[in-house]
Amino acid sequence: MKPRLFSLAAALGLATLLGSPGAAQEFPYQIFERYLEPLAQQIGMPGLSGLILRNGRIEWEKGYGYQDVENRVAATPDTLYPVGGVTQAMTGVLAGICIDRHQLDVDDPIRQWAPSFPVPGATVRHVLAHASEGRYQYDAVQYTALTSVVEGCSGLPFRVATAREILDRLAMTSSVPGLDIGRPEGQAARELFEAAPLARYAASLTRVAVPYRIDRAGRSVRSQYPSYGLDAAGGLVSTVRDLAKFEAAVNAGVPLSSSTLNQMWSGATFNGLTMPTGLGWFVQNSSGARLVWSFGHIPDAGSALILEMPHKRLTLILLANSPGLAAGYDLEQSDVASSPFVKIFLRLFL
Repeated sequence: MKPRLFSLAAALGLATLLGSPGAAQEFPYQIFERYLEPLAQQIGMPGLSGLILRNGRIEWEKGYGYQDVENRVAATPDTLYPVGGVTQAMTGVLAGICIDRHQLDVDDPIRQWAPSFPVPGATVRHVLAHASEGRYQYDAVQYTALTSVVEGCSGLPFRVATAREILDRLAMTSSVPGLDIGRPEGQAARELFEAAPLARYAASLTRVAVPYRIDRAGRSVRSQYPSYGLDAAGGLVSTVRDLAKFEAAVNAGVPLSSSTLNQMWSGATFNGLTMPTGLGWFVQNSSGARLVWSFGHIPDAGSALILEMPHKRLTLILLANSPGLAAGYDLEQSDVASSPFVKIFLRLFL
């Protein structure tokens, strides 16, 4: 309830601000910043990093609160966060690279790559669109089957494909292909990489935000990230600055052809029904504008949100060390406008 109450108050105040001639046109970033911090505080988020990218350039970035509350370590644009389901957008790009190299047909049966997939007749496209049965239904577990698809079409372990084709190629030098690389259980993952990248990953992992859950009183309580590695559905660790490099490259057509990117950012159609998803991304319209987005929700630990406005070449990236960017907004139901953060952003920039 608190976020919704704040959203209403923010919208009213924002309308007043925007009533001044030229206010939004001259100061949209300052106004967005003015509303972002108190919204995060009202939700109870301990730390938040944000960035706005326009035409491939960073126009605004900021850290709020703390990446480590107990030790008073401030959150910054260089703070690392596990990004959860935002990893799925990376998987879409990896699939797109295989498409461009004629190594993958997304209309092939998923069982060609993952024989135990539970839905007969489902194609790779179905799974990328969270529509294994021909209708949209968010299912991160089924999405993990795409790990085998990427490995099969690239000829590389999924972590190595992610590092080589995305992190290294796009100079995402702070990002890490799996939180477990710095943990005892990550020995097998570490064996996939040479000493130099492992040293870089170890240095980056010292900047990972401490995770927190938000209790019923709105207080942040220290928690733990789940112990898992990197697969098609989740596990990447990154910063808003590195994700900005990823978004700028995708928009510029560096890793993908324009035709494949158009597939990725267009709603998939099955049996005459258009899905709210393309190839690894959500797609929807708001006030006549196309929005392309991805989100991550790590229960009681973290959250992430990327929102693209392709017609304006404008991107919002938010990462947090609590679930506050996703919990309670039912983003799995495919409506990013349910987020109060997005409502404010759209009010200013759409």
